[in-house]
Amino acid sequence: MAWKKNPTEDEMSTQDDEPQEAPSPGVPAPLYRDWRGEGFTLLDYVANGNVTVPREYKSQKPFFRFLRKASSDPAFVAELKRLRDAVILTTVREKSPGGITIGLCGADGSEGASTLAILLALSLGECVHRRVALLDGRFNVQRFQLLADILGLSRNSVSIHKGSNEVVGYYNEAHPNVYFLRNAGAERSSHFFADKRLGIFLTDLRQNFDFTVLDLPPILQDTTSLFVVPHLDRLYLVNEAGKTSLSKVAKCVQSVRQAGGQLNGVILNKQRAPLWSKVFWRDFFY
Repeated sequence: MAWKKNPTEDEMSTQDDEPQEAPSPGVPAPLYRDWRGEGFTLLDYVANGNVTVPREYKSQKPFFRFLRKASSDPAFVAELKRLRDAVILTTVREKSPGGITIGLCGADGSEGASTLAILLALSLGECVHRRVALLDGRFNVQRFQLLADILGLSRNSVSIHKGSNEVVGYYNEAHPNVYFLRNAGAERSSHFFADKRLGIFLTDLRQNFDFTVLDLPPILQDTTSLFVVPHLDRLYLVNEAGKTSLSKVAKCVQSVRQAGGQLNGVILNKQRAPLWSKVFWRDFFY
């Protein structure tokens, strides 16, 4: 498993003549600017309601509708930044020479782990001097293609080889510190993460990225995540308020421990506060 570094100037002079692989040919990488002409981040771009889903991706509309709604909610963004700060403090306390890997997963699915993974990666990407990577552990090809179209991912500069399979990383030229990784082959997530060389693969990610966010399949529906949890630096379980039961949370905690991993926190997502909570019991809901 070897990491392919960025090409040197001599190599670039010979590679520029060849067409670069891009998930969405012809889509430019825009330099996002606000009404004052100042640049803003990818997280701001999503939160400002600029995400529009084409008709051919109608199956992904509910996901991106929730993504836009969550990223534009001030209370949600404040909690997201608290999670981001907790991740950053981990690197400061441990003083590790390499990066860290952060996994997010749910119990049954549909808890919003994928949305949180994307927004956490974009939030970490606001630290422009840190390299951030997002890996969709479910290898949803259509969702990655839509992300490429929406965020203007048009450059491919990194790749990791895990045996005969290759993971490539795309980025927006205006924000080159945030990478979106995908599996170049057709290997399923269960086969990918069950590989005995997974630990070496994640070590390569730590050496080349400061933060790597992994969106993992739900623990109780897919045992794939249990292959990954022993190798992660931080693991968060995402629960849906009013849906995920305590018994399921207990099963997830037990499964993670039996796999040799450690759960670093539980995130309660999709909590709906009633109108009267703005006057009574405000601290309970906010």
